[in-house]
Amino acid sequence: MITNSVIIARYDGMPEAHIAMGRLEAEGIESWLADEHLVQTDWLYSIAVGGIKLQVAAEDAERAIKILETDYSSDIDDELTDED
Repeated sequence: MITNSVIIARYDGMPEAHIAMGRLEAEGIESWLADEHLVQTDWLYSIAVGGIKLQVAAEDAERAIKILETDYSSDIDDELTDED
């Protein structure tokens, strides 16, 4: 784990957290999750610890946030329209 890590997102559930982490990995950004197993043990812990935290190295934070904020839903709609 990198010592100068930054929390860029928080999630209530593991599926969403892993999807976001996979998206960053696809773009070549190393990331990791904090407190994922604690939250998985009992969802009430999520409130206490602030959810599952997606972390990246500080120098990758700005790019990672932009990647996660990108909405690709219109691309999917265009592909579905082209198939019809």
